[in-house]
Amino acid sequence: MTMERSITAFSFALLAGLVSSLVPVVQAQQIPGFISIDCGATNVYTEDEIRIRYETDEGFIDSGQNKQISMTFIHEGYRQCLNNLRSFPNRKRNCYTLKPDQGKNNTYLIRARFYYGNYDEKNQIPSFDLYIDVNYWTTVNYLGPGYEEIMYVSPADDIQVCLVNTGNGVPFISALELRHIDDDGIYRLRSGFLEHAGRLDIGGASDSFIRYPKDVYDRIWETEDYAGWIFLDTPSIINSSDDNDAYKVPSEVLRTAQSSINGSTPLRLGWTPSSSAEKWIVYFYFVEIERLTNGLQREFTVSMKNNQFMEIVSLEYLKPVVVVSTPVSGSLITFSIESTNKSGNPPILNAVEFYTIGDLPNVPTAQDDVKAINDIKATYHIQKESWQGDPCIPSIYTWDGLNCSNGNPPRIISLKLSSSNLVGDIVSSLSRLSTMEDLDLSNNKLTGAIPETLAELPNLRFLNLSGNNLIGSVPKALKKRVLDNTLIMSLAGNTNLCLADPCVQKKKQNSILVPVVTSVSGFFLVLFGALAIVWLMKRKRKAESSEMTLRLKNRPFTYGEVSRITRNFGRVIGEGGFGKVYLGTLDDGTMVAVKILSKSSKQGYKEFQAEVQLLMIVRHENLVSLFGYCGDSKHIALIYEYMVNGNLRQHLSGAYLCSFLLFSSLK
Repeated sequence: MTMERSITAFSFALLAGLVSSLVPVVQAQQIPGFISIDCGATNVYTEDEIRIRYETDEGFIDSGQNKQISMTFIHEGYRQCLNNLRSFPNRKRNCYTLKPDQGKNNTYLIRARFYYGNYDEKNQIPSFDLYIDVNYWTTVNYLGPGYEEIMYVSPADDIQVCLVNTGNGVPFISALELRHIDDDGIYRLRSGFLEHAGRLDIGGASDSFIRYPKDVYDRIWETEDYAGWIFLDTPSIINSSDDNDAYKVPSEVLRTAQSSINGSTPLRLGWTPSSSAEKWIVYFYFVEIERLTNGLQREFTVSMKNNQFMEIVSLEYLKPVVVVSTPVSGSLITFSIESTNKSGNPPILNAVEFYTIGDLPNVPTAQDDVKAINDIKATYHIQKESWQGDPCIPSIYTWDGLNCSNGNPPRIISLKLSSSNLVGDIVSSLSRLSTMEDLDLSNNKLTGAIPETLAELPNLRFLNLSGNNLIGSVPKALKKRVLDNTLIMSLAGNTNLCLADPCVQKKKQNSILVPVVTSVSGFFLVLFGALAIVWLMKRKRKAESSEMTLRLKNRPFTYGEVSRITRNFGRVIGEGGFGKVYLGTLDDGTMVAVKILSKSSKQGYKEFQAEVQLLMIVRHENLVSLFGYCGDSKHIALIYEYMVNGNLRQHLSGAYLCSFLLFSSLK
């Protein structure tokens, strides 16, 4: 018996230990459809009273500074999330990215909380703008704790809440909350979003509010008692009909109400908007909480003067009715709830919500482009200040290095990340920017092969991959586009990149020594000396003219320009199968060699094509640069940089040159 008791006690203790260990795990789980961020917090926690788990900023934003409000402003009655904040002294725009599981085309309640609390000890309350995705939401300027809230249908899987510095102080935020509204038939407009202006529990207990867990959508209901109205309440359970269950207003809100003093006196709700053009939508919630005698029903009209809105309401006992107004506006807005006198009972009101309509004039960047550019940002760890929020919209906040089209939606058409310290392979996401016209990844530390998928970008006209450490061969599809004159490509500086097709593999050197005659050994000494002299002179000249070369490379010349820069073809400096070569001088003093196609040359045009095609693909600091060309129908010319100190042949003496030619022929 003693053994059985011991086993039972041990089992109970083990079970109790397991249960107690599971409690923190259950408490730490997030509510489905909820995202709750304590901005500036350093740890995850659960608000016991409302049973909501709050996360830190990590994973939602990559900028800003965590701060704590002044101890003078920390109050016991305030939510814990108001004790911290995140401030943004740097960057024009800073954005939180929310990724709800339900994704796009769903309705979300989004609430941003603010409490300055003199965190910076400047005692100067800032003013700044709040954006939802690419559109203006509101201007924030709070003396005490407050919040901004909207009902928003997301056009994309990700939702961005952005704080924009308008020059009136450092933006900050205390908390950010998202709640999924699981019935898309409510709080949804044809266009725009609903901006919360008030949510009132009529006749509720004073100095109290109702929110989650009583309200499954975590709407915050504040109590309101109108002077001169009669209080009504009931302990009964409110039955929700199928038609109105979607709103899921808490029973605690609907069990209280106010009515007018008699059947001939209406209830009136009125206010003065900040602008007469502002459009409002009002949600009225009614429930009959009095049991009327003789089968009578309370009936009344809800209307606004000048016939902007009117609806008749008939109530049944404990069955809620929701009335949603049409958009209304005016310098003074007044709704009247007036009895029809069928029952003789006065009108009643249990709860009401007020919203203004926010416009969504800006269309976000195409989502395929957004996903691609964000993948590029993450892969290369790009930390540019402007790379926050939507890459293209609003246009005043377009990301640095990007150009976008003005289409609907906007598309990324240019990406210039030269000298941006990019490391690694060329990311495949670049190939998903399908409208790209200009891609510049020069002077980085990119490695690996050039993806052939870049050739599949139909609008790509300029591709600059020079100054990297790329390897392998140039994809055939890219070469073909260069030869078809649909792409200008620069690959200079990639010393391990193979330009031949197919690539020639380097042969391993054999250990067998082959006797070489003394004259050949002497030849190599002279050859290497001459090469060194030419290389040093060419390198000096390259450094002096590199900027001009980049600026003028491959530009077209008219025949008139060619005639002028050669001074009417005054000085011949060479001649070949192509034709004669003339000395020329550009407007800035740069000396050039101009090769003119002879009309009598049979092979000249083919040589001309071959040289242009080769030099458009192959560019190297030790190769003579092509400055431009002339393609008039009757006059064809190539304009090269001028080798002022002669070529290699001129620096080799006759005997050694003969040895070199003989050696080359034997190879």
